[in-house]
Amino acid sequence: MSKINDIKNMKRQKKVITPSQALAETIGDDMKQVHTVPSNKEIEKRKEERKVERKRVSFDLRTDLHKELKMEALVQEKNIYILIEEALEKYLKENK
Repeated sequence: MSKINDIKNMKRQKKVITPSQALAETIGDDMKQVHTVPSNKEIEKRKEERKVERKRVSFDLRTDLHKELKMEALVQEKNIYILIEEALEKYLKENK
């Protein structure tokens, strides 16, 4: 969880860094940082995701799975619910 806290601390200090950059480099590293800008395709995809009708659900999840899911969401720069939706779609498609 220290990487997540490092990311939050950097944001508090108003340094511009993406989660994937924070995970890829060590804190205090003097290497030149490269900031990525999302492509138009990624922006359009995110807009489409917002248009989808959703239902709020609540369920219990093992803490170790939640931590892994949170880290994966940071690496992929996606929301947790998007990762869950993708996994459920894949599961339901394979088990029809």
